[in-house]
Formats: sequence, C-alpha cells, structure tokens
Amino acid sequence: MQETPRERVLRAIRHEQPEVTPVNLGGIYGIDRWLDRFGARDEVRLRDLLGVDIQYARPVLTAEPAEQGLGIFGTPVDGVFGSDGSGYASARGGYPLAGAASVADVDRFPWPDPSDFDYAVAGRVLRGVSGGQALRVDMKYGIARPGRTLEESAQSGPWVPLLCSLFDLFGYETALMNLHAEPLVMEAAVRHIEEFTLEFARRSLEATAGLADIFWYGDDFATQRGLLLSPDQWRRFLKPTYRKVFELARSHGVKVWFHSCGTFRPVLADLVDCGMDVWETVQTHLVGNEPEGLKRDFGRDLSFYGGVSTQTTLPFGSPEAVRSEVRERVRVLGENGGYICGPDHGIMPDVPIENVLAMIDEARRADVVGG
Repeated sequence: MQETPRERVLRAIRHEQPEVTPVNLGGIYGIDRWLDRFGARDEVRLRDLLGVDIQYARPVLTAEPAEQGLGIFGTPVDGVFGSDGSGYASARGGYPLAGAASVADVDRFPWPDPSDFDYAVAGRVLRGVSGGQALRVDMKYGIARPGRTLEESAQSGPWVPLLCSLFDLFGYETALMNLHAEPLVMEAAVRHIEEFTLEFARRSLEATAGLADIFWYGDDFATQRGLLLSPDQWRRFLKPTYRKVFELARSHGVKVWFHSCGTFRPVLADLVDCGMDVWETVQTHLVGNEPEGLKRDFGRDLSFYGGVSTQTTLPFGSPEAVRSEVRERVRVLGENGGYICGPDHGIMPDVPIENVLAMIDEARRADVVGG
C-alpha cells in the first residue's frame, strides 16, 4: 500500500526506510512569485500544490505590539530578516536591554506575556490540512494584521529562540560580550526568556494536541566556521533551556525538530542528549557537517533535514546539478531512513523555481538504500 506523506515523514524520523524520500521546504522569501506561478491563495495551498510532506502552523500575537508591527520584545519584525533584512545591525532599531547593568534592570523589563497570543488558531490551521501531510506546530508566532484573518496570519512570522532573543534585546556584540563580562545579567535574561518559552510551548502543544506530529524549535549559535560562544558557555547558558523545551515537547508525544545553522560539532551530541530528533539545516559544505561523518556518528540518533545547498546549487546550478546533489544526499543521509530532503536554508528570491521543482521531483525518484 502506498505511503501517505505523514507516514513517510514519520518513518524517516524513526530511522525506518520510507518508500520514497520525504521532502519539505522551509521559509520561502519573495513568496508572491510562487503564489502567482501556481495560482495559490496562500502558503498552505502552495505547499499542497508543490507536494511537500509537511504542513505547519503557529499561534498568532494579538496584543498591542501586533498593532504596531512589533514583536514580543517591542522590537521591529518587518524588514529585519530575510534576503534584504537588516538583521541585528543597528539600522534595524534599538535594543531595549543594551544598557542593562544589573539583574534588577533585567527584571524591570516588560517581559512578554504568553496570554497575548491566540493559540487555538494553530489547531484550526492543522485541522484544515487535507493532503495527508505530517503536521508540525512551530515555536514561531504570526502577527495579527488588519485585513487578514488569524489563519492567514498564522502562516508566517518571527521565531522564539534563546540566544537570538538575547541578540534582539542586548544587541549582537553586547550579548556576546556580556556572556563573559556580565554572566549574572545574562542568566537573569535567560531565566525570563525560558519562563516565557516554556509557557508558550505548553499552550501551543495543548492547542494542537492530537494533531501535531512534530514540534519545531530553533536557535542560531554558530557561524559557518564554528560556535559563536565556547562549548562551556553553550552548556551553561543555553543547554538547560533546550533540554526543558525538548522534554516538554516529548511529554506531549511529538518529535522534536530543531533548527540551527552553521557547524557546531562540539555540541551536536549535547543536542542529541537533550532529546533532538531532527536537525535542520545540515549545511553539508561546512567542516564538521560532512554527510558521511554525520551519518556514521549520529545516524542512529538523529534524522537530518536539508542538505541541498541554497548558497550554490539551488541558486546557481542547473536542474540536473540539483538532481545530482539530491541523489547524493539520499544515498548517504537517507540510507535506512533518517533523511528528509530539502534546502539547507530558506528559499531566497534568486533561486529559480525550476530548481526547487527538480529537487522535489528527484527526491521522489532517487533510489533509497536499505530497508
């Protein structure tokens, strides 16, 4: 009997060989050209038409910051990330805790309230999925916008990371310096972020109970050359929160899917220890992320999502070059299951649509190994 998309995703995550390799896409930047090309009304319908194997949803921020187009820390979200965003540069606006000099300063900050979100909308979106895909609830949030339904708002929006939230609050350089110079200040901030994160996650999981198969969480703590902080700092400031979030998700019977870019081999085993089931994004061109080594050392514990380059092959390669790379990823990372094919980051506006279609099609055709 032919597998459903959900069955092939969950089999891959369980390290069983699916009939064909499952496929997913992360963020699609400049999505209007995609909607126009396929005549889709929204991203949910687009993903149906593309034939990807996962659909997802998130809660929606409905409180006052949303009315101003701001995120949960009162910082801007439009024009910040994506292909032309300002990122953490000073051009994006101020950092509300940049001048915090004490734990009391951190405690006085108006920390976000988990009650400011509509969680039920995530359940409604997942109940509306009709393509048989695996369902995922994301640790992200949409922002209620005038003229848009909550369901429409639940299709995009910021994430809820840990270290990257410190960057939002303190600024990139100040946050990293404070980990050395003001550890108590940073521990206080981590404590507040963790408190919010756990309650946001709990409510998200309860709103999607019986629907979601997968729980998505993420943070970025590495570059393409290595960690932004030492392994000891990572284990002190970040790992305890990750463990709590993962354990909460697992207690609800869902698989833990964790996003982190770059290469961080010194702490990859720590994430496995915390309970990570799927690692996104697997940038295989980086030292430490070689597919053969990852499969050898972590293939029994981890499933891998990504692996198809958004820096070279997808934007600049031919469709046949994309197909060749997909076949190689399936051959190595997909042996005996454990691989979900996809780009190793979001789809940027310079990526030809034909190359993405070639990736999806070749994942369906490529010979799987094992079983």
